[in-house]
Amino acid sequence: MKIIKPILIALIAVLAIGCSKDEGCGCTIISLAANISLKNNAGEDLLNPDNPNSYKKRDIKTYYLIDGEQTRAGQYDNFYEDEDGIFRFGVMVNYEGSDEYPITYIDWDETDRDTIKSEIYRTNNQTRAIKFWYNRELVWDAENGGPPIFTIVK
Repeated sequence: MKIIKPILIALIAVLAIGCSKDEGCGCTIISLAANISLKNNAGEDLLNPDNPNSYKKRDIKTYYLIDGEQTRAGQYDNFYEDEDGIFRFGVMVNYEGSDEYPITYIDWDETDRDTIKSEIYRTNNQTRAIKFWYNRELVWDAENGGPPIFTIVK
């Protein structure tokens, strides 16, 4: 049940984004969230606030690369603990602009930046992520089924 609430919140936020534009496009955005867990080589959860070596929520920032310029994002980012006790960071990936593969940057702290490249499927009534690359490695593909959840080892 713990995982359903954050996913539902993210979905509502995404739908609100799709309906809030003044363009009157009537778009329905289905899913643009990547749900990430971070572990170190010893398997420790690097998002668990009880872990003294974890990344701190206050330090994590996201940016979209739009037309060659970085724009601060993050208003729909989400931290949650799933039903297995794993802490996750739900990031709303970049879908703005006309880039074939929009880029989202995650600054975990002042010195650690990662990149999510997304393949976005767009029609007149639908926008959704169908692939995610994390630092150039394909980590999720909608064709393989399953939710956009993956683990990164740092």
